[in-house]
Amino acid sequence: MASETQLPDPEDTFEGEETLGAELKEKSASTESDTTSIYPDAIVSITAENASVFQLKRKFDKIPPLIKLDPDYQRQLVWTPKQKSELIESILMGIPLPLIYVKEDDKGVYIIVDGRQRLTTLFNFLNHDFPLQNLNVLKDLNGLYFSETTKNGTKNDKYLTQAQQSKIEDCQLTLHVIKPPTQDRVTFDLFDRVNRGGTRLNNQEMRNAIYQGTATNLLNTLVAFKSFTDATENSIKPDRMKDKYLILRFIGFYLWRKGLLLSVKEKGFPKVEYRSDLEDFLGKTMLFLNHQEGSPFCAQFPDLFDKTMRACGTVLGSGCFRLPKKSTGPRRPINMALFETVSYLILELIGQLQVKHQSIKNNFTKLLSDKKFIDSTTYTVDSNVSVYKRFELIETIIQEIRNA
Repeated sequence: MASETQLPDPEDTFEGEETLGAELKEKSASTESDTTSIYPDAIVSITAENASVFQLKRKFDKIPPLIKLDPDYQRQLVWTPKQKSELIESILMGIPLPLIYVKEDDKGVYIIVDGRQRLTTLFNFLNHDFPLQNLNVLKDLNGLYFSETTKNGTKNDKYLTQAQQSKIEDCQLTLHVIKPPTQDRVTFDLFDRVNRGGTRLNNQEMRNAIYQGTATNLLNTLVAFKSFTDATENSIKPDRMKDKYLILRFIGFYLWRKGLLLSVKEKGFPKVEYRSDLEDFLGKTMLFLNHQEGSPFCAQFPDLFDKTMRACGTVLGSGCFRLPKKSTGPRRPINMALFETVSYLILELIGQLQVKHQSIKNNFTKLLSDKKFIDSTTYTVDSNVSVYKRFELIETIIQEIRNA
């Protein structure tokens, strides 16, 4: 019997997912005009650097570290013991290792975006965290640790020779370093071009690597709330950080509409304006959350977010983040733009939910029949026109409910 064509599960996607970039770009052809529109006003600073494994480990061991190896953004992909051992074997056999791609922050810290597994393996082996195993070429090295004595004085019975140890420590790695002030949209495009092996990182995964700190900790906290998974009907998959992307957008647009989002890298911390450049906007949002100016918000927001997610279900009902389904066919997936605007609506009215419960529900139902609102959540959703339109409509409803 011929196998049936497997269609994508609608619950594996959300409306607006294409804005995550990376592997999704492969589905549409790029034109020359698309490429040139990215770079005309962009500053691009990339340098090639050589460093030994020993030099890089010394940077990593500093307090605070000068190299960041974030385990979160790599989608929990961890090499097997055999893969780790074969990397060490490759060095001892004289096989050159692939390039490592790095984003340098404004403090000179290297954030590894492509090559984390390799560096983690090398640093762990030098720390005696595992012995070589399952090698098929240099079989005599199976069971050997890096050296005889660990930092805490523990003795290993089987270990590499001094010459082998030196060959690993002296191994030269080539790093391509993207330096400030290269913009996020350029950085993401460059990494997308070079990161072709396996599953390519999307823009949220790269953001999560570049802006580690309070921002990533906050997102980790929020996606774990049962109220969030319940409100989104357990339909947003966490494996590609789609859940974090939805929440980050909501945070960014909420802060922007409230006039709280500051550009902390500019003199005087001016308010961030939204100008259709989503990657720049979300990058500034994460910078703000990592900065002391964003600390009060980060401390208060988890409780507000939890209440908002629970209220979305109790006030608006299940499926409140889905646009009405078309005349025929299954229900539609979660809609990204609807999620951020509905969440904004409920958060703004959080103190009036009991008194204005029915009014909120009635206005929400009316909103879903407003063609201008539906268009703003469906077409060119990240353009200035669409973003301003849907939030203006939401804020009009908020004022009407408050004044009723």
